[in-house]
Amino acid sequence: MMHIFMINGSGVPELIPGILAEAFHVQVSETDVSESSEWEERNWDALVTCEYEPLDGDLRWSLSVYAAEGVQQQPEEQLASLFAQRLTVPVFFAWNGPLPWIRQVALPDGGLTLARVVETKDGSTGFCVDAAESPVPGFPDVSVMRFPEVVRVLELPTPLTDAAVPPHASEALAGIRGLLAAWELLGLRMSSNWPPRGWYSAALYREDLDFREQLDAAIKELPLSERERVESVLRELDSRYRDLTVDDQGRALSVSLTAEESNFSGRPWYWHRRPLTLPWEQE
Repeated sequence: MMHIFMINGSGVPELIPGILAEAFHVQVSETDVSESSEWEERNWDALVTCEYEPLDGDLRWSLSVYAAEGVQQQPEEQLASLFAQRLTVPVFFAWNGPLPWIRQVALPDGGLTLARVVETKDGSTGFCVDAAESPVPGFPDVSVMRFPEVVRVLELPTPLTDAAVPPHASEALAGIRGLLAAWELLGLRMSSNWPPRGWYSAALYREDLDFREQLDAAIKELPLSERERVESVLRELDSRYRDLTVDDQGRALSVSLTAEESNFSGRPWYWHRRPLTLPWEQE
């Protein structure tokens, strides 16, 4: 299994053999740590290897760690955390979502955060840490912010939507399915404390209410038999939404948005309700 990490810090290659031996329960003599361009002086019988390559930009090293068959493998997050603690530097590694510019970051104190990492603009073989969800040691100038795109791409089940409008429904029903799923997902997010990190922006919440209003209009265009099936699921989802929210006449959402976005007068009933705990206040 191959693990790829990006880190900062000096003297890194010299410290890696001991970390590999600790992580994979092998002897230091059974490891090989070599620059990626080095071929002659390698230990070709090593059970665990690490190729390192210098980088330009905010991150100085790329590490490719490989453990042979028969060696006790380590989960990537656990291995990254060990590197971070032993090297006392943050360790950047792949996030398990579909956004390649988002990286997980193992912190020296054992914590974990997410960061947005982009290629340097000068065309060199390096990367720039653009932002992070919490402070990252060694990067005092990096903006700290939430990543709404991470929340949106998180895959969650929508069984009620799947039953009413199967995933491979006709093109005419595809739009209905997306809107219905968004409404089911909002209820699921509320009931499971806003995964993945207990936060949801007011703008995302407003977008979900927009989807709900679009759903009202789209349902009217369905044939009667399909409309009844979708409306039955919608009634259940609406009931779930009521149970998870309280009527505040839309005040909590309104004060968190710009003036242009916050006029809810004349909008349907769901615009006047707020979650029991406001997820956009969890900053």
